[in-house]
Amino acid sequence: MTVKRFVATLIISLLMLKSLSVKGADTTEHEVRLLIDAIAASHCDFNRNGRQHTAEEAAAHLELKYARAGKHIDSADEFITQLASSSSFTGKPYLMSCEGDALPAGEWMIDALEQIRVHTQSLNESTVSG
Repeated sequence: MTVKRFVATLIISLLMLKSLSVKGADTTEHEVRLLIDAIAASHCDFNRNGRQHTAEEAAAHLELKYARAGKHIDSADEFITQLASSSSFTGKPYLMSCEGDALPAGEWMIDALEQIRVHTQSLNESTVSG
């Protein structure tokens, strides 16, 4: 397991408790909120247009982008590809640096979203059967 995956797994696991309280919420809204929360909790550096930002600053920036353009987004996948992966002004991809491993932010978010969905599915199944 890579450091990136370990950090993302830990964050997603912690955030799943939060997801139980949002039962019945719109799936896109719910997944985007969990994804933004995962970024804020990641402690990764976020490079936006050549400038370093904290995970909390990155989450606040993505929250603002979502607030402004979220009505045009139909899924968390679209949030990643259309709003959260690159600058809408320069087109430059955002980068995340987690414990020295730098990768495009979109890749990190796609991995995190996959984990959110797996954990949400698992929680839904255990809630139904329990």
